Amino acid sequence: MFCTQCGHQLVSGSRFCSFCGAPSSPANPCDYPASRIFRPRHPRMIAGVCSGIAMHFGWDVSIVRLIWALCLLCGGTGLLAYIIAWIVIPEAPYALPSPTPTT
Repeated sequence: MFCTQCGHQLVSGSRFCSFCGAPSSPANPCDYPASRIFRPRHPRMIAGVCSGIAMHFGWDVSIVRLIWALCLLCGGTGLLAYIIAWIVIPEAPYALPSPTPTT
């Protein structure tokens, strides 16, 4: 992996470039590693739980919402699970704009 600002190679797992100090974390919440689950800020309807689960597993968000609605209708456990997931799953961090070079 290489720094998008200076082009130097990044140490794996580093959050910042050791040469120029630019952040190496992805600017798009959809680009975060699959090992972490986040509730995205943009493509969500209520709290982003279904969108976060869909992005984490690489599924279509419509299918996740349909499964969640079926769980809600069959026994009502979907509502309790949604509220718990809303509390437990963290929101994706804000994406900061990349710094513009000053001349």
